[in-house]
Amino acid sequence: MRNKFALAVVGVTGASVLMACSSSESKFADELKAAGFGTVQPTTETEKKTKKVGTKTVKSSTKVLEAVVRVKGCDLEFEKVSGQSGYWLDELHVNGQEPEWPGYPENLRRQQVEAMLADSSQKPAGFASCYRP
Repeated sequence: MRNKFALAVVGVTGASVLMACSSSESKFADELKAAGFGTVQPTTETEKKTKKVGTKTVKSSTKVLEAVVRVKGCDLEFEKVSGQSGYWLDELHVNGQEPEWPGYPENLRRQQVEAMLADSSQKPAGFASCYRP
């Protein structure tokens, strides 16, 4: 009887963790859609860190939400730390590469991204091969 109960608790806990991840992803996708972006492909990545404090090792992890959107022929990756407000433009996905976006602009709406792609500001390597005005 105890084994069945423990198994049920583990199953419910696992399901709630999966729902929390998908809930965060869908909220981030909704946030980007509200900013004017169309099709959003969200994913989650966990960054784990360890730090030595005296004789003990302290482990921590941060959940980073990522979403790829297509604007003017370019696949742009936005990121957000789960549980915090705001997001930033992180990378350009082009020719199998993922160069970092200079300056990591924050909380951009679609119109602002289109204007930034068209202006003379610094762009990552490979930008010219994907951009279609």
